[in-house]
Order: sequence, then C-alpha cells, then structure tokens
Amino acid sequence: MPTLIRRTSAEVWVDASTVDLAGEDLVTEFEPDWTTTGLVDADPDGDGARVICGQEIGDIAVTAELWNDAPPPAADDWQDVAEVSVAWQSAFLDFETTGSGDDPAKRLELPGPGDYRLRVHGRNRDDGDPRGDGDPVEEYLIQVWPAPQGEPITIKSTSQTAALWRTER
Repeated sequence: MPTLIRRTSAEVWVDASTVDLAGEDLVTEFEPDWTTTGLVDADPDGDGARVICGQEIGDIAVTAELWNDAPPPAADDWQDVAEVSVAWQSAFLDFETTGSGDDPAKRLELPGPGDYRLRVHGRNRDDGDPRGDGDPVEEYLIQVWPAPQGEPITIKSTSQTAALWRTER
C-alpha cells in the first residue's frame, strides 16, 4: 500500500502561464511539448518539469506530495490529470516560479537524485484570466514517487485549457 511521506502546500505566483518544477538549477531551459498531455512536460535532460496553467499571471495554489510508491489517482475531483517521468538530479523539487527566494513551503524534499514519476492534477483551469475576486483559485496537486522512466500518460483531460494546448502545434 502506498504511503504518503511528506506534503507541502503554498500559494505560488504564476508568470507566463507556467509553474517550473526544478531542482538545484531553478530555471529549466527547455521547450515543453504540451500536445501530449495539455498539462505537464518533463525536461528531457532531467531535473525539471513544467506545468501549463489556465491563467497567464496570478496566484495559484500548489500542493506537492512525496509518496513511497504510486498513489491511487485522485481523478474525480480534478479536471486534468497526467503523468511524466523525470530523471531528478537534486534532493528536492522546487515549485517557486519566480526564483525570488528560498521558501521551504515551496520545496518538496526528496530522498535524493534518481528517477521519479510526477502525477499532476489541475482544476479551475478555465475560470478566467485574469481572475476576478469571485473566481475560483486555480489549483494543482503534484504527486511524486520513485519509479523507472516511462512514457507520459494522460489519465483525465476535461478542461478547455488542456484541449487548447494539446492541439497547439
């Protein structure tokens, strides 16, 4: 039975519609291919992934969890769910998109370098850009566990945002 090892949650500032998931090198320099999942893509050189958001600029809620094995997908409560593999080179996953500080709430400590699977869940992706005061907060759940490399998969895709990115060529 999979066990949750640790969880961290934070409000994250999105700029340019993405959340970078990075190791020691905060800025991952790769061009994501959103056409596979419409949600997440991994850096082929390792130590990074990028999540595409529904809003271009603004605050979103991110929760990151480390598991010892693949947890069951929580697809019912989410619009979009997809998985990618990352060859992580660091002992942490940082989801601070601005690189303006070292906030422990925006960092998930990992057991160390190695191959990991990332399952990203997204909701409220179609609820306005820019967001008004009454609009729902865009939210993401990132589940991470040690796993051998595998192909990206889409578990669920119901948002207009994901559909748009999957068709961009």
